[in-house]
Amino acid sequence: MAAAAGLMCALRAGQHGRRVLVLEHADKIGKKILISGGGRCNFTNLDSRPAAFLSANPHFCKSALARYTQQDFIALVEKHRIAWHEKTLGQLFCDGSARQIVAMLLAECAAADVEVKAAHRITGIDKPDRFAVATDQGVFTSASLVLATGGPLDPQDGCDRLCP
Repeated sequence: MAAAAGLMCALRAGQHGRRVLVLEHADKIGKKILISGGGRCNFTNLDSRPAAFLSANPHFCKSALARYTQQDFIALVEKHRIAWHEKTLGQLFCDGSARQIVAMLLAECAAADVEVKAAHRITGIDKPDRFAVATDQGVFTSASLVLATGGPLDPQDGCDRLCP
């Protein structure tokens, strides 16, 4: 899914030399980002820390947050000259529009040679020896696969069920 987590995963993998393809079921990339924070995108939180996350493996959050911090993301936002402000409890929002965050993520993906395709409904996944992802636009194969299905569903993003 070409939302925040999927695009971040893709761009970081691309930056580390992986060949990456992102398949999004919706016709628009970053639909959920565009509606978050009332259209201004709550893009990170200054108070993010491992203790704020629930996980069966509490060490995962420690490792993940140590490798890519909220300060790293703020630096990326500032590199793209996106003005922002802090709200309640360390929440950071764009001064302008969430479209700026989507554009930033897509620009970073492009710079890392990440291919992003919209309007590709996933119809099945198989793994005989390599992953085979079947879509309504064809089949894509890969040795590795990341599924980023998004957070809690919101009818505003056009999805009232688990979307592939």
